[in-house]
Amino acid sequence: MLLRALVESPELRLQVLAGEDALDQPVTGVFTTDLLDPSRYLSGGEIVLTGLMWRRAPADSPAFVSALVGAGVAALAAGDAALGSVPPDLVEACREHRLPLLEVPVDVSFAAITERVMRSFLPGGPGPAVARLRRLAAQAGVPPAGGMPEPAAAPEPDGALAALFAVTDAEYGVTGWVLSATGRLVAGARPGPGAALRSALARACLGAPGFPAAVTVDGTPFSLYPVAGPAGAPGLPGAPGLPGAPGAPGPPSHRLACWFVGLAGDHAVWDDERRAVAAELAALVAGHRARHEETRRAARRSADVLLHRVLGWRPGRAGGAEREIAAALGRCGVPAAGPLLAVAAAAPPPARDQPGAGPAGLELAGAATGGAVPAGVPETAGPGAEQEAVRALLEEMLPGALVGVGGATAVALASGAGPAMGQVREAVATLGRVPGLDLSLGASVLAGPAGDSSGEPADAGSVVGGVSRVVAEARQAGRLAELLGGGVRIVDSAQFGSWELLLAMVPGEARRAFRGALLDPLLAYDRDHGTELVATLEAFLACSGSWSKAAEAMFIHVNSLRYRIGRIEELTGRDPRSLAGQAALLLALRMPD
Repeated sequence: MLLRALVESPELRLQVLAGEDALDQPVTGVFTTDLLDPSRYLSGGEIVLTGLMWRRAPADSPAFVSALVGAGVAALAAGDAALGSVPPDLVEACREHRLPLLEVPVDVSFAAITERVMRSFLPGGPGPAVARLRRLAAQAGVPPAGGMPEPAAAPEPDGALAALFAVTDAEYGVTGWVLSATGRLVAGARPGPGAALRSALARACLGAPGFPAAVTVDGTPFSLYPVAGPAGAPGLPGAPGLPGAPGAPGPPSHRLACWFVGLAGDHAVWDDERRAVAAELAALVAGHRARHEETRRAARRSADVLLHRVLGWRPGRAGGAEREIAAALGRCGVPAAGPLLAVAAAAPPPARDQPGAGPAGLELAGAATGGAVPAGVPETAGPGAEQEAVRALLEEMLPGALVGVGGATAVALASGAGPAMGQVREAVATLGRVPGLDLSLGASVLAGPAGDSSGEPADAGSVVGGVSRVVAEARQAGRLAELLGGGVRIVDSAQFGSWELLLAMVPGEARRAFRGALLDPLLAYDRDHGTELVATLEAFLACSGSWSKAAEAMFIHVNSLRYRIGRIEELTGRDPRSLAGQAALLLALRMPD
């Protein structure tokens, strides 16, 4: 669509503040951001929507506009809710660069603009089937374009979208579901797909080279459509691959933060009406997700501030800070008496050659805290795109959890530690099969505040201290998971004392050299002579060096066992009878590849 058509949409009431002579240009997409420099996530031709949270000083405006112009965007649309009006320095910067600047009224949502642009891409305008589908969407409770519901009354996707998918299944035979990148079923036709199919579809969505994508799972065809994630966590323009995925074109795009619409059947063989219905359904889900995300922006900022205060808490400080933090945790659903699960996830690094990537491959840009930071709490840089992607991922793993971002790490706090940990492990199993995905997570469980199991009400200090401890342990476990490297991995703080974790952190080359030096001679001897030296060593160590027990376990005479142990000592240079020799040989046997 042309930018002028968007400006002239009566329901949007956009006001042109600059660039009046550049309205007759096409708009190829929409991108919402609070980053000071979002250029690496832009491909050109977009209308950029911003709430101005990146602006700390007038000097930020020229830098922001320059980054947009360099990326070739079509226009900038700024909301004035944060500052009360679009600042003059931004207007002047846009005029200088001849970039169209549109002011968005405070009662018009960014979701309405996004939906208006997305609908313009539907071929041939709304036919009878699409018009019917829109009426069904309204009946199901999915708000129409431009109608931003009050946050308290906003329908949850699980209910409204489930009703919509049920009707489209019955009316048009379009059977499908909305899935997260973790394989969680958000909504859809009933009965929903089983865990194995959800996992397979999620992996197909994460690795698809383009959309709509046609895939086949166990001989059954499916068509996949993307639904962009939260603002600040880029969606899928141009369908670039995951960060680090081999051969992925374009800038990193965090599909981890996206939902996907999976429909039964192959879109390539559908007629025009069915394809139009599928595209409209995906657009309705995208608009609903955008509205859903808008209602969560303030909650996310509050979660970041609360996590910042928990991380900065120290026992014994004077004042009422402990009571304030404990009360805030309670309002966010964090149980005062446990059990509590904390999960920390480090953002996947962008490609090494991406501009703006710091030494750790992370970018912290923009201010997401704004005026939400209480007095006495220092302001920090807001989450970057990678951090927002990981936040969205944890929200999908643990629906209803409190999820905040601190530095390069997102942390989720969820009640019901056992079931919640099961959800996390199921998501890790799904993501672990995605080629090229590098993601590390840490987890820790708090049974009760400060170890208190008396049943008495916990004081504020115990509550905050317990939460602070479990968060710190989860973050530490996440750092250990980073050291393991490769793929999707999770470390539980309960593993801190395990030698298996210690061995896993030893570099692979060192592990292979140590293992080879001790076991290769035994394996070669067994192969050449038909003996069982490795099995004998396993049995001897399992019996804690007891000659009689090991001989009985191997069904051999003690003298035969002594001969074999002597041969093992000759070949390895380690005495299996000594404690030092036993430790070295046991490590070699347990050393991971």
